[in-house]
Amino acid sequence: MFAGKEYKTGQITNEILRLPLTVIMPLFYAGNDLNNLYNALCEHYYSESIYTAIREKLKEILELIKNEKPFCYFNITAEKTLIEEVLGDEALKGYSVSFGSLDEPLLACVPQDSNLQKYMTVLCAIVEAYIFLCADTYNFFSVACMYFANLTDMGCRDKTFFASFTEQYFGNEEMVKFIEENNPVEITHAFTLEPQVWMAPVIRRDEKGLPMLGRRTHFNRMLNFYVTDMFEGLAVGHYSWQCGICHKFFFMTTAHQQLYCSCVNSDYGVPCSHVAKNKLNMPKQKKEDGRGYDTWKHRDDSIRSKLSQARNNKPNAKYDVETCLKAKELINRYFEQAQIDFDYAENGYEQDMILENVFAEAKRLLGK
Repeated sequence: MFAGKEYKTGQITNEILRLPLTVIMPLFYAGNDLNNLYNALCEHYYSESIYTAIREKLKEILELIKNEKPFCYFNITAEKTLIEEVLGDEALKGYSVSFGSLDEPLLACVPQDSNLQKYMTVLCAIVEAYIFLCADTYNFFSVACMYFANLTDMGCRDKTFFASFTEQYFGNEEMVKFIEENNPVEITHAFTLEPQVWMAPVIRRDEKGLPMLGRRTHFNRMLNFYVTDMFEGLAVGHYSWQCGICHKFFFMTTAHQQLYCSCVNSDYGVPCSHVAKNKLNMPKQKKEDGRGYDTWKHRDDSIRSKLSQARNNKPNAKYDVETCLKAKELINRYFEQAQIDFDYAENGYEQDMILENVFAEAKRLLGK
């Protein structure tokens, strides 16, 4: 759960895998530049140009990720405000007064328990976090793409075989060496764009809106979060596949041979599954692999039951045959719209598919 909204296990992995190289590569290079600037900050005397360069590089990274999933879930506005607080023009004036006359690297001589030390602590934590964000995203993307490419080639659907393959893959000495070389073990603060309290309880709401305790897992860097999300998603049966249209990897929620992802294809403006449906000579995807199918199936079963009651003149029949048929027509229409309209699938579909709403709309359209 983030900012009051729940996300499915494996969703973050799915979204990282779908990041375009036009984001992944600039993010990697920006993180490398930021790391070099941070080393200069730690090793050199005070230089306003270094602080200014760090500020601009952080802003560059935020501009790069602000509209990209999963990073757009973060509070980007609050992060910009924090960066301005510790690296804005007013803050730099204060640093100039405090550090300008020092004759040794500045971070080595910050007075203990001072406001300056607090500022430096926050500043360093921010910079370290962004360095790890850039490096971890690139490294995870690289390893996960290789891993999923192998899974897809082997068509893994048996859980025992799947687990054995994964054990061998990540137990391979060359793979372990690659991961270790690209992910040195360093400690940094948990990456987050909103304040967190480590020991605070996680309070969720159930279907009735009642509070309930949720799981809490703490990560000391983004890579640990990515890896946990990936393997928890795989553990609950979110199998991996490569879309036959856009050729990007994605997680399926069932063991069906889902052929296409349900993400919007930038070349066509509709999900890849809909592109395939309207292309000649393309294998067609099963309806049960469509976006929102489970909701559609539950509503269809309920409407069928009510239609049977109406046709057999049962005393408990709540709706007549005409209304039930119109309701069935509506849920089919909503389901089809969810396959081609990403925003509707995310924000309007579930509300429209509430059974009471479906029948209310059916009666309105029939003038009843």
